[in-house]
Amino acid sequence: MVFQQDNAAVHNSRLTKDFFQENNALLDHLACSPDLNRIENIWGWLARDVYKNGRQFQIMDEIL
Repeated sequence: MVFQQDNAAVHNSRLTKDFFQENNALLDHLACSPDLNRIENIWGWLARDVYKNGRQFQIMDEIL
């Protein structure tokens, strides 16, 4: 398991830092770096696919 630490305040608890340090599972990078965060590209792709051809949804069940 690898945790990508972006140093956002919510991810900076002492308990979290200690756990990942002890388990050698930390991948550091700068805060607010969407270009380095792979999930940001996936959200864009997902949104384009879900809403392609101008589709709109009223409730979550319509998407699923």
